Amino acid sequence: MNQQTTIVGDLVEVLKKSKWLLVPFILLGGLAAYYVSTTFIQPTYEASTQVLLVTEQEGDRVDSSEVLSSLSLVNTYRVIMKSPAILNEVKERVPNAPDPISDALTVESEEESQVINVVITHTDAAAAAETANVISEVFADEIPDLMSIDNVRILSPAEVPLTPISPNVLVNTLIGMFVGLFVGGLIGLLRHVFDKRIQNEQEAERLLDLPVIGSVPVIERRDMKSKKIKTNTPKGKGEVPHVPEKKERQSS
Repeated sequence: MNQQTTIVGDLVEVLKKSKWLLVPFILLGGLAAYYVSTTFIQPTYEASTQVLLVTEQEGDRVDSSEVLSSLSLVNTYRVIMKSPAILNEVKERVPNAPDPISDALTVESEEESQVINVVITHTDAAAAAETANVISEVFADEIPDLMSIDNVRILSPAEVPLTPISPNVLVNTLIGMFVGLFVGGLIGLLRHVFDKRIQNEQEAERLLDLPVIGSVPVIERRDMKSKKIKTNTPKGKGEVPHVPEKKERQSS
């Protein structure tokens, strides 16, 4: 347990010492992700419309058998909606529709529901909404001929989406910052691993298993320079050297 605590403590110390390296990498990672997301990744929009399978009513009461019949047809209608019989006509009516439409089309339905959701994803917001609406219109027009049942109604038409569903610039920027943090931390850790110098007294005691009885202080180079002493002398006069007095030899 103590060894694990020591390793974690050393790792934290390494990250603290490498903060001058982490901050630039975090900023560069976030800026790079933001730039790529806003410049190189084309935004994608999603438009959806809903189609309702109606049931016949007997007076004010809905026939339960008709409801079950409609529910059983939902899966069949989903397949028909993605068939060439529908999509080829949609392509003729919407020239700028995604190509192929089947890759951009998603047909969904909730369990025990008579509502079918038609979803189109495209880089053109207006084309996505138009394609979704035309699919539901063509489907409603063709079902009576294909199934001999006129029980499809458009519940809500698609509107032009204002905001893209991708890319998510905020999430991508955060991911870029995390990658920058990881790269900066990895570089700092490698520098620490390959640096064989003893950094402090505690590390020396731990590595050598000996007590530290003294240390040499760090002396900066500027502190080692000799300082010149200036003397104030009158103009025109030089410095008079000091000559020590000679002691007279005592006569014997």
